[in-house]
Amino acid sequence: MSHSAGVWLSRALRQVLGTPTDATPLWSEVGWFNAVVAAAAVRAGLRCEVAVPVVHGAVTLPTVGTCLLPHRFPVGHATLRTTPAGVELDVAGRPVPVRWEPVPRQRGTARGRVIEVVLDDLEPYREFGAPVPPRPLDPAERDEWHKLLGEAWDLLTTRHPGPAEELSAGLAAVVPLDSRRDVFAASSAAAFGAVAMSPKRSATEFGEALVHELQHSKVNALLDLVELHDGGDAPVHYAPWRDDPRPVEALLHGVYAFVSVVEFWHAQRDVLPPSLARRGEFNLCHRARQVGSALDGMSRLTSLTDLGREFVAAVAARLAVCDAVARTPEVAAAVEAMTADHAVTWRLRHVRPDPGTVSAAVAAWLGGGEAPGDPRRGRVVPATASGESLLTALHRLRALDPSEFDRVANRRGPEFAHLRGERDAAAEGYAARLRAAPHDVTAWAGLALALDSTALRRVPELVRATHRGVAARTGAAPPAAELVAWFDRTVG
Repeated sequence: MSHSAGVWLSRALRQVLGTPTDATPLWSEVGWFNAVVAAAAVRAGLRCEVAVPVVHGAVTLPTVGTCLLPHRFPVGHATLRTTPAGVELDVAGRPVPVRWEPVPRQRGTARGRVIEVVLDDLEPYREFGAPVPPRPLDPAERDEWHKLLGEAWDLLTTRHPGPAEELSAGLAAVVPLDSRRDVFAASSAAAFGAVAMSPKRSATEFGEALVHELQHSKVNALLDLVELHDGGDAPVHYAPWRDDPRPVEALLHGVYAFVSVVEFWHAQRDVLPPSLARRGEFNLCHRARQVGSALDGMSRLTSLTDLGREFVAAVAARLAVCDAVARTPEVAAAVEAMTADHAVTWRLRHVRPDPGTVSAAVAAWLGGGEAPGDPRRGRVVPATASGESLLTALHRLRALDPSEFDRVANRRGPEFAHLRGERDAAAEGYAARLRAAPHDVTAWAGLALALDSTALRRVPELVRATHRGVAARTGAAPPAAELVAWFDRTVG
């Protein structure tokens, strides 16, 4: 099935079932069935006359091509006729010139393996959501995409024969996204074998994106055949590569796709040019740490089926054979700090501590007792907050581009103290921020790293809630570092 036809069909079904995902008109959505009919007639050489939707000033026949109409004002539909002489179009009862932009395809061959894909810059459903306007690449852009795809295919067949074999069989389309969009790559369960991506700086990154996204298509196909979990779709789990809580199925997707990224950079590690060496080492070590953290959490899930546990075990076995130890101290420090900072920040944003445990902790602090040593599990309540901290951004910059990091001005504050290894100064700086802004999530996370606190890493939401509760009871918040040390004595 054409990737765009798959996306359209899933959206049309939602329309007729009364659960549309946006305001796209019913006729435009359901009427695309006529475009599928017209495409079949054109490809088979059959005569037909059918009303087809006009979407963003264009008529598109999936797998055939797109006709950009001479006027761009909204038009609901056009009449399409196939004749022995070709295809004719009428809009509002008047014939319009027909100039088809055929579906652009690229074929590559390297080391006996062939890849053939659609480079889709025209079809309305190519970005896996609501219909979007055609955005034809200019000749220079198209040449660059062709060049990178060809170079990536050469790299994949040389260094990654397994993924290359998969891509040869499964990759159907590459969708160029606008360079201003912050999307490394994306795929959809409704569009098997299609990968949307922003422009890449190198064939290596292009190849990584293809390998990563095809894994999602494979998992989507697998989930149509077998049950890997019975945990529902509640977004309550931590995924180290995401800021928001995720359902079990998303964790399965993530570990499978990202272990392929780890394998990709592991195979590339010793052959990268100097310009990519640091990025390759960082990507390898960071993704390996993220996958390892997720696998550790998934090992305690009770919602996995027997097949699901086998699936997770197979991913763990693949991860174990990859040497993902950082070779430079800046990368090692960045991976350690970034993963810890992200985990603490996630809990502060999305986990609500047990009210009874908070009350007990407040009473124990005020009464001179011990902190709860085995706090009850909190409740995940997804929030909208996202984004990385300044500490994470600086660690990433220092790991990937030390010379650019050295040019950063105004090196005051606890983040820079942390980067210099001055943990006491960093802790005092974060504590000062909390005196001014007790709800500052990044300050609590930074304090966790500066103090290397077990309690702040495990239950930061409880520490923060106790801090707030003591302030509410007494009118004065306790010193943050003292409260953390108190929790650390009992939270193992």
